[in-house]
Amino acid sequence: MSALAELKSYVAEMVELQAAAAIAHWDARTYMPERGVETRAKVVGRLSRLAFERVVSPKFGELLAAAEKELPNASEAERAMVRMGKRDHERARAIPPDFYQRFVELCTKAESVWEKAKAEANFALFRPYLAEIVDMVREMARLIGYKEHPYDALLEEYEPGMTTREVAGILGGLRERLVPFVRELQERGTPPPPIPAGRYRLPSQKALCTEVLKAIGYDFSAGRLDESAHPFTIGLGPGDTRVTNRYNEAEPFSALYGALHEGGHALYDQGIPPELYWMGLAGGASYGIHESQSRFWENQIGRSLAFWEFFKPRLARRFRGFARTSPETIFRMVNKVEPSLIRVEADEVTYNLHICLRFELEVELLEGRLKVEDLPERWNAAMKAYLGVVPPDDAKGVLQDVHWSGGAFGYFPSYALGNLYAAQFMEKLQEAQPNLWDEVRKGQFQNVLSWLRQNIHRYGRMYFPEELCQKVTGEKLSPEPFLRYLREKYALVYRL
Repeated sequence: MSALAELKSYVAEMVELQAAAAIAHWDARTYMPERGVETRAKVVGRLSRLAFERVVSPKFGELLAAAEKELPNASEAERAMVRMGKRDHERARAIPPDFYQRFVELCTKAESVWEKAKAEANFALFRPYLAEIVDMVREMARLIGYKEHPYDALLEEYEPGMTTREVAGILGGLRERLVPFVRELQERGTPPPPIPAGRYRLPSQKALCTEVLKAIGYDFSAGRLDESAHPFTIGLGPGDTRVTNRYNEAEPFSALYGALHEGGHALYDQGIPPELYWMGLAGGASYGIHESQSRFWENQIGRSLAFWEFFKPRLARRFRGFARTSPETIFRMVNKVEPSLIRVEADEVTYNLHICLRFELEVELLEGRLKVEDLPERWNAAMKAYLGVVPPDDAKGVLQDVHWSGGAFGYFPSYALGNLYAAQFMEKLQEAQPNLWDEVRKGQFQNVLSWLRQNIHRYGRMYFPEELCQKVTGEKLSPEPFLRYLREKYALVYRL
């Protein structure tokens, strides 16, 4: 057996273990009974440790070194497998397996506690778990090492090649330009009408979400739609990419856009060739690139006027109150700019301000300048400063996101970067497909999905994000396409 073939076999076994842990994790977030938390934490911890031990094993390092000698005759995917394998091996070796297992078990328990704490709006319930997670995350950053800032070590997990300094510059620049733009819309614009008050039946909402997922190309024979406290997508392997959603009887759009967002993630996973999955090259170029796909379908497509010219009759069929509402009115309604409490329900203009806030707090926690017990007060003060609103309770404030309970410090910047990538990709797509919006009006999304598959999905994790962005657009990541998109779109929405 060649060294490359032996490496492939080794990586495939590692991926199988990760998939088993992912299935256990999905069940914990959807159907597992409350009393199963302790046992499930141990099971997920053990499976994750077994996969982790294979990543840090000296044998993996030896196989990578041997395979490297065969690279002159290797395929592009095989070269990527070795390159990404070396990165993962070197990064993970810094973390002791015992420490890693404890961290996974802690986070599995913490996610269940977070669900309860959020339901009760009780931060005190979650506080001790979060304090322990923050301590472990700090230690993880120290073990991994960094050049400039401990946050760099965590950010690298989600955005390879990106630094804290770069993120701070991007977010700071967005804040400087978005805050006055929000003011301009509020002072000069004509506000959209509100969403009609009422009771929007959950079965109808669920049916509508299923319909929109099918429309954009989500393959239900290779996936599911379930409920969870916080919507998420999980790829369990070729032929099995699952999405979850949550619903609000007071209005139907939160769930609809949740479905489109998670559907975007799922389409990415479903579009990655199976052979890349078994080579450890699934999952996307970065979390920011992955978020670009969810934000693309949620906002660039789903909040467009063309989309509502297609989807309005389907909405009206489920909710008769919209029968006499024009597509343009719904388009304006779902694009209302208003400082809000909940990130996942925020409009496109204020959304990145939520990310600025979380990034700032994460850096302060990591540096030790902010104590976990002071987080709710600091959160509320930051919300007032960034968005001019103050949460009435912890459920609508510091407890609203699942990420910290899962130990995902360093993740939030990916959402803002995803918005930028999505706008940059969309400009290229419109150049390539001049009839794009005519097709969207007809509910024909095949060519859109085909372009994404050809230019982004099929590469999986073969490239770093900056390489993929350059490959797709011919340019480095820039905030300018996103800012152009906002100005053009919201001039229509607010009739400037």
